[in-house]
Amino acid sequence: MSEEMISITNVSKKFADLNLFSGLNLSVNKEDIIAIIGPSGCGKTTILRMICGLEKDYSGKIKFEGEDISEITVQDKIGFIFQKPILFPHLNVGRNILLGCKEKGDKKFYNQIIERELEFIGLPGFEKRKVESLSGGESQRVALARALLANPELLLLDEPFSSLDVSSRRSLATETRQFIKSRNKTAIHVTHDEEEAKIIADRIIYWEDLLEIKKSNDDKQ
Repeated sequence: MSEEMISITNVSKKFADLNLFSGLNLSVNKEDIIAIIGPSGCGKTTILRMICGLEKDYSGKIKFEGEDISEITVQDKIGFIFQKPILFPHLNVGRNILLGCKEKGDKKFYNQIIERELEFIGLPGFEKRKVESLSGGESQRVALARALLANPELLLLDEPFSSLDVSSRRSLATETRQFIKSRNKTAIHVTHDEEEAKIIADRIIYWEDLLEIKKSNDDKQ
């Protein structure tokens, strides 16, 4: 039986007097890649921010490996890939990747890590490249390598391919799935692109289905 990593129970979120969503329920097992499909503005990014502890004002329960995230620190266990890759322009590609490294070593050790990670993401020889010279897809590969190098237990992907053309999105979704699976990581990917979700995920969940239990209960009243 698979071990549960994330448990979200009856979670609701308001902004001022606006009810963004209510009664949200989700369970994610270890080493699963799930995709959540929903329209812009429905709350997909907000739920990712809740999981990693950046959004604290909500009702309901979110548990990470059985512990309430309001009572523990989860940031060092979670990697976050944003819509636009956050790379530092004053650092070259290799140095950007090394920001995810928690191990200590000498220059040779770090160079070996950079070489290994660039090979892993299909960008060998890019270590001295300036980040502004990278394409959108290459930048996301570098951001992914940095996130995985930090060895997170959970990876959150917030529409990371949305700025790319369709062909690049499909290609990078395939590669990202391979990267995540090869390191036995758990991931939650949010998107509005169903074809992208089919490529990357083990399981696809539609946003409205996350709220289905609450809706069903309301219908009975």
